[in-house]
Amino acid sequence: MPVELSVAHTLDRAVAALSDLERRQVPFAKARALTSVAYAARDEMRKELPGRFTIRRPWVARGILVEPARKSKPAARVFSRDAFMVAQEAGGPKPDARPIPAGRLAAVHKTRVVPRSQWVAPLLRRKNVFYRAGSVFERKGDKIAALYRLRRQVSVQPRFGFTETVERVVAGGFAASFALALGRAMDTAR
Repeated sequence: MPVELSVAHTLDRAVAALSDLERRQVPFAKARALTSVAYAARDEMRKELPGRFTIRRPWVARGILVEPARKSKPAARVFSRDAFMVAQEAGGPKPDARPIPAGRLAAVHKTRVVPRSQWVAPLLRRKNVFYRAGSVFERKGDKIAALYRLRRQVSVQPRFGFTETVERVVAGGFAASFALALGRAMDTAR
């Protein structure tokens, strides 16, 4: 789910007004500016994750990465290494759906990582836990309570906002990053 944005129209106008020495520094400055805004977009995505998802462990945020731009390849990539985040961006069916917690386990899933002893397979080994009609139930005395609903496919609503956030950060910060990078490149060229 990498996001690729073009800033060529912004650069064409800026390059036309530059001197020969400045034009030679443009590829270097462009690569630095693209990398800078890509890291800013990554940081913004990591900051917004807790507002969009229940984050129990930091590995989802750490999975949002940047491939820096180079002078020879003037394109930076911001992406998530986690394939399941594609469904969170685009929405639609998620074929490898996991059990959906119900009852007492639903509250546990929202606030913390569920211990392995509370996963479906270990629960089904207990005498008072059984599977019927797509759900896992627990019997306590005369009462029966659902623990998990098992679904082969779940529909996911788009809520990641990855593309929108990256576009916003790049649009708002590229011009300033480019000007700063070009200034630094000119200082080293003299």
